[in-house]
Amino acid sequence: MRRFSLLRATLALQCLLTTIALPIRLSSPAFADTLPQREVPLIPREVLLGNPEVSGVTLSPDGKQIVFLAPHRGVLNLWAQELEAGSKPRLLTNSTNRPTRPASWSVDGRYLITSRDSYGDENTVLIRIDPTTGEAIDLTPGKGVKAAIWGDDQDVPDELVIGLNDRDPRYHDLWVINLETGERRLLYEANDGHLVSVDWIDGDWQLVLRNRIQPDGGSTYDLRLPGQKGWKPFLSFSFEESQAGSAPLGFDRNATWLYGFLNIKDGLPCLVRWRTEALQSCKEDCPYELVYQSKSGTLGVELSDPKTHAPQILIETDLRSRKIIIDQELVNDLSALKQLAKDREFYIVNDDVDSMTWLVSLYSDTHSPQYWIWNRNHKKGQKLFSVNPSLDKYKLSAMESIELRARDGLRLPSYLTRSTLNQSGPQPFVLLVHGGPQARDYWGLHSVHQLLANRGYHVLSVNYRGSTGFGKRHLLAGEGQWYAAMQDDLVDAVQWAVDEGIADPKKIVIMGGSYGGYAALAGLTRDPELFAAAVDIVGPSNVETLLESIPPYWEPIRKPWERMVGVGRVDLAAISPLTYANRIQRPLLIVHGANDVRVKLSESESIVAAMHSNNLPVDFIVFPDEGHGIEDPRNSLALYAVIEKFLAKQLGGRFEPIGEAIQDSSMQWRSKSGAGGMINK
Repeated sequence: MRRFSLLRATLALQCLLTTIALPIRLSSPAFADTLPQREVPLIPREVLLGNPEVSGVTLSPDGKQIVFLAPHRGVLNLWAQELEAGSKPRLLTNSTNRPTRPASWSVDGRYLITSRDSYGDENTVLIRIDPTTGEAIDLTPGKGVKAAIWGDDQDVPDELVIGLNDRDPRYHDLWVINLETGERRLLYEANDGHLVSVDWIDGDWQLVLRNRIQPDGGSTYDLRLPGQKGWKPFLSFSFEESQAGSAPLGFDRNATWLYGFLNIKDGLPCLVRWRTEALQSCKEDCPYELVYQSKSGTLGVELSDPKTHAPQILIETDLRSRKIIIDQELVNDLSALKQLAKDREFYIVNDDVDSMTWLVSLYSDTHSPQYWIWNRNHKKGQKLFSVNPSLDKYKLSAMESIELRARDGLRLPSYLTRSTLNQSGPQPFVLLVHGGPQARDYWGLHSVHQLLANRGYHVLSVNYRGSTGFGKRHLLAGEGQWYAAMQDDLVDAVQWAVDEGIADPKKIVIMGGSYGGYAALAGLTRDPELFAAAVDIVGPSNVETLLESIPPYWEPIRKPWERMVGVGRVDLAAISPLTYANRIQRPLLIVHGANDVRVKLSESESIVAAMHSNNLPVDFIVFPDEGHGIEDPRNSLALYAVIEKFLAKQLGGRFEPIGEAIQDSSMQWRSKSGAGGMINK
């Protein structure tokens, strides 16, 4: 079975309306309140939003080489490189149009596994690549099938567990596939419930744990330990507990302990473990040991022991993240890494099979991330790459961590990036809304925040109710609150910015992708005089048609999703911006990918048509080769060329001329209002 940080393949509810289009310090920024524009160079879009110099780095199991993404002829491709001095990178893929996706290693390091779809259609194909020769083979050929990696086994290095929905598009059956031959055999046919995660005993693929979503949205975990003939219910979580993250993680390598997360105090998670021997006899309320109780935020496993699979380091994330050391033998390493990182944070990306060599990422809110190799024997680091060294030539604005309060007192963890041009007094302001909505914003280097700050705007991102990462109460406060309290939180955040003298009340734009795009539409229809303009990227306009058109493989999470939206308790038309399209008074830019399977293109087409029927202007652009998000860097550069000129027209900020960005992309104009100043470059 996989180590815990990579163990489970779970159909994540929070991902449904999360877009990839939008790629906290308490102290004040360390530069003057006001700087003349000529002293603050315009950061080129290419630097902020173009291809990184290197990204997606992973260390091989033997710790001797890395694989990474880097441009080749302007397109991201996979490269491999030995870590010994003097070695040169070798090109493994040769994509000429779409960027290659990151790869993971097989447990013995013999192969790499990556994936691709067809221009955003999300029908994922798994590809095996030889890291020495670059030979590539499709492991899951076929049209209209979504493949996913579910896990591997250190004792069976030439095999992998994958999920395929070729039998029934709603459910993923589990198959064991041979990486050498491509042959596969059925491990589990998902006929008895909506399977979302499993675990097995090393060496023989014997399934011992499964999780099924129940009709009410809760989860049931079943055990089938060695010697047992059938599955036995072990844990059942209500919808509320499931949404808050209560779930077993998996067994350690010897199947002595079963680890998991529970919410047992103040709606915050804790790491617990059950002794397997006791699980064989208990019927309910099986006793567990508390390993760690979160003080705030969420828990995740950053590092687990490669030999025992026991968690060694947890990461606890609220407004900022901190490490929780479970294995005290790692204290000296983390102390030394903290000194190496200085004023940056660090994260252990992965390690070798002996966990004596770590790949570490150093990051901050104002510098390009770096990749380092950490040698545990010598307590010494070696710098490999800076992701985007060109960015370090420019002055960036700090991302401030702030806590706002909603009108009902709910805490709203938020992030503010101030304009690099003018720190004091009310400034043009962009409210940037995350997707999900069961997702969250994080502290760190945010390319869109920095782009907007460099153009002269303050930028605020709010973890409104319904966001994950801040406890059960915060998450469930969003149940049934689309177009209602969730939108109130955004309005309250804007009002705070106005009251604090941060935002110019006449120059506020709401912008976001996916659910954030929905919030942008809601902003112009629910509070039509609050916002000067809006940018909607792949956002739904009609909640009823959104729910009717979700892809079949999201069927297992339909009930929990509908419950969070409020199906059966709220009038879906009443929470759909399309219903109120005639209220729109301010300029609107709408962006969509033609191949979007989560939020259909028709969601944007419908509100554009409604606006046209009411003689309302709208700018509408479509990318015919994109899906739920903008993946091709050429398209991303074109998109933000349009966005920054649109914002400059509405808010008076500066912008980099569009130039050739649009003609280098697939962008299609479906509607031009002229209000955004888009007709002339």
